[in-house]
Amino acid sequence: MNICKYGILGAGRIAARFSSCFEQNLVPGATLCAVASSDPQRAARFAQEHGIPRSYGSHEELLADPEIDVVYIATINSLHYECCVQAIRAGKHVLCEKPLVLTGAEARSLASLAAEHHVFLMEAMWTRFLPAIQTARRWVDEGRIGRLLCISANLCAGRDPKEYARLFDPALGGGAFYDLGVYAFSCAQYFAQGHTLSNIVPHCVPSGTGVDGSTFLTLSYEDGLTAHLKCSIQFSADNSLYLCGDQGLIRIAPCFNWAQRTELYAYPLPDA
Repeated sequence: MNICKYGILGAGRIAARFSSCFEQNLVPGATLCAVASSDPQRAARFAQEHGIPRSYGSHEELLADPEIDVVYIATINSLHYECCVQAIRAGKHVLCEKPLVLTGAEARSLASLAAEHHVFLMEAMWTRFLPAIQTARRWVDEGRIGRLLCISANLCAGRDPKEYARLFDPALGGGAFYDLGVYAFSCAQYFAQGHTLSNIVPHCVPSGTGVDGSTFLTLSYEDGLTAHLKCSIQFSADNSLYLCGDQGLIRIAPCFNWAQRTELYAYPLPDA
């Protein structure tokens, strides 16, 4: 069997979580070969801590490694586009941490570039692959809740600006939507496959630092489906996802972005 060889750009907290999957042998058919950081000493420490054979003091060095098949991009949000471009042009397949990029124009540019270079490009939206999410999707497709009419998703987690300074810095791609809302939006679009999005109505609450502290979105689809999404780094909430149909509803909780439980309710619901 061919082994897929990964390299990581970035040596922070998310990169460590990604590496742990290889350390626990959770990625059959793949191995982690190298890590790169702009700080050579940090890259070397990271490699030693996670049992990675090679470390590089620049992204360019890792991308020039002929053994690397796939690059996982774990840099700060504002560097995702640049790193993706570099990796694609180096002929590497790309798995990029969310959010993939910060604008629609950047996303379209990357899609075109990946097609031109015949490489695979994907946002690392792990939530879509969770068994609980997959089960909910199967129930929707089977008509277990009838016609899907409404999607509701909350992902709110109050963050201390001192501890999470990156999230409150516009220069680093901070803000509630880029950090948390991307999960809700991605899941809404996942469950709304086959429905045509016709309108988006946003309401953003400023954080006072130049990023959105909270964002509320209403998505409208041509056939009447509606999605209501809420995200915040200013307060916490019940972070569940509801899929409501004309014959029942599905609840994915707690914290749907790492969901471990899916509940199916048929109408009429029991009295409270």
